[in-house]
Amino acid sequence: MGAEILNVAEFFFMTLALGIGLFTWIASPKLTGAGFQKLINSVCLGSVSIGFLIHLSYGTLTDPVSRIYYIAIAAFFLIRQLHKDEKTIFMWVLFVVHNLAMLYLLMDFQNGWSTQYRFGLSSAILNGIITYAMILGHYYLVVPKLSEKPLKICVLILWAILAIKVVWSSYETYQNWGFFKEFTQLGGGYAFNWLMLTMRVGWGYVVIFAMSIFTWKLVKIRSTQSATGVLYAMTIFVFVGELVSAYLYFKYGLLI
Repeated sequence: MGAEILNVAEFFFMTLALGIGLFTWIASPKLTGAGFQKLINSVCLGSVSIGFLIHLSYGTLTDPVSRIYYIAIAAFFLIRQLHKDEKTIFMWVLFVVHNLAMLYLLMDFQNGWSTQYRFGLSSAILNGIITYAMILGHYYLVVPKLSEKPLKICVLILWAILAIKVVWSSYETYQNWGFFKEFTQLGGGYAFNWLMLTMRVGWGYVVIFAMSIFTWKLVKIRSTQSATGVLYAMTIFVFVGELVSAYLYFKYGLLI
C-alpha cells in the first residue's frame, strides 16, 4: 500500500475523532441524557483507535506518538463508560484532555504549527460538525422533545467553516493553476487533476452548502427526521470531499 494512502487513512480517522470530539458540548446531556454522550464518544473512540492501528503500520507501541494515542483513547473510553446525565468537572477535564491529545497528534502528523496543520484542523472541523449533527439528528427519535437549537448551532458553525474552506481552496487553486492548464505534466495530468478538483469542489463544497440550506429550513419547522436524512447524505459527501482533499495534499502537496 502506498505511503500516501496510509497517510490519507490515518489523517482521515484522526481528524474525524478530533472534529467530532470538539463539538460534544453543543447538546447538553441534561437534554439528551447520558446515552448520547456515550454514543458520540464511542464514535470518537472507534475512529481514533483505527487511526492508532494505522499508525502502528510504521510506528511502535511505545513511540511518543503512540503514547499520545493512548491518552486520547483512554479519555474517550472513560467518558463513554462514566458519563452521567449531568456533565461533571471530571468529564470536562477528560474533554480537555482528549482534545489536547488529538490536537497534538494532528500537529505532529502535519509537521508542527504550520499552514498544513491549520488546513488539517479546518478539515477536522468540517468533518466533525457534519458528522456530529448527523448523529445528533438520529437522537431526536430517542428524545422527541429535544430542542432544535443544537442543530441550528451546528449549521451555523458549518457555514462559518465552509466559508473559510472555500476561500482557502480558491486561493490554493489560483496559486497552483499550473496543475490545471491544458497539457500539464504536473500531478496526474490535465484530465485527472480536473476530475479531482471537480469532485473536491462539487461534492465537498457545492453539494454540502446546498444541502445545508435545506437542513436549516427543515430544522426551523422542526422536521428533524427529514433534516437527519439530509445530514446523512451530507456526511457521505463531506467524507468523499475531504478524502479527495487529503489525497491531493499527501500525493501532490495541494491544500485544496
